[in-house]
Amino acid sequence: MGLETICLCRVGAQEAEAKILLESHELILRAPFRRTISVADIKAVNVAGSALTIEAGDIAICLELGEVAAAKWAKKILSPPPSLASKLGIGHAKPAFVIGDVHDAELAEALQGHSAPASRATLSVAIVDDAATLDAALAAHRALPARSHIWIVYRKGPTAAFGDGAVRARMRSLGYRDSKTSAVSNTLSATRYSLG
Repeated sequence: MGLETICLCRVGAQEAEAKILLESHELILRAPFRRTISVADIKAVNVAGSALTIEAGDIAICLELGEVAAAKWAKKILSPPPSLASKLGIGHAKPAFVIGDVHDAELAEALQGHSAPASRATLSVAIVDDAATLDAALAAHRALPARSHIWIVYRKGPTAAFGDGAVRARMRSLGYRDSKTSAVSNTLSATRYSLG
């Protein structure tokens, strides 16, 4: 989850109040600036009193956030975002039982070395395209101990044939409750569920 505020902002010689969002990989300045800066492109971050100054490319941005918020935003910019494996709660000691075919490069990288058969897994990661693959994934997930989490990975966006809304409706109708959501890649999202 990112940070969001409305504050006095200076970009070069232009100064105005604007809505600012800091996501894992982007700093977004809304009107009147309308800029998106990749966190990877930020060269310098400085806090002086209540001001956070950011240098990216040939531009300097100054945000009047207040002392506490300026320090918090600087720390978030300077801290690398957690890995997808970390967001999913998987690792060598916490392997996942993978259900379905993994075609997404970022998901495949996160699962690399962090998967196991159901008998040794601590949770499931299921890639679903429709209600039938979701139901099959839930049946496979039953091989894990009761109350184990299952991450349902699905296409994201309003044009997804079987996206977040359809997954959530089906899971809730079966007594599952969602507890966390994570972006997986540009095309996939995941939501973690467990039985109610």
